[in-house]
Amino acid sequence: MLYTLNSNVLTNVDDAAGRWQFEGGKVVEQGVHLADYACTRRVITGGTDALNAAMLTLTLLFRNASGQTADNMTLQGTHSFSTGEALGSVSAATGVFASRIGHRFTWSGGDLGIL
Repeated sequence: MLYTLNSNVLTNVDDAAGRWQFEGGKVVEQGVHLADYACTRRVITGGTDALNAAMLTLTLLFRNASGQTADNMTLQGTHSFSTGEALGSVSAATGVFASRIGHRFTWSGGDLGIL
């Protein structure tokens, strides 16, 4: 599975423990908008900041034929601010994507690959 993620919003929120980063946008496959996504990254001061990294949760919300939210897939892993790459695995999924639970993913630039 190979998707292109087109970001529409990226917001940083600092707090006493570190930084939240919220991102959202469209999931495209071969030019077709088939899902939307929501991503959170969490930097912990005194924890992940020394590695210039964050914990990452990415949820893909797929659309049905009438454009409503249907199945979904949640991926969890780490994000490197040094390289811009994320690595992890599919942690939860519904319907046709349930068989992907446990599969590895890579996210670099706008390209998301689920292996």
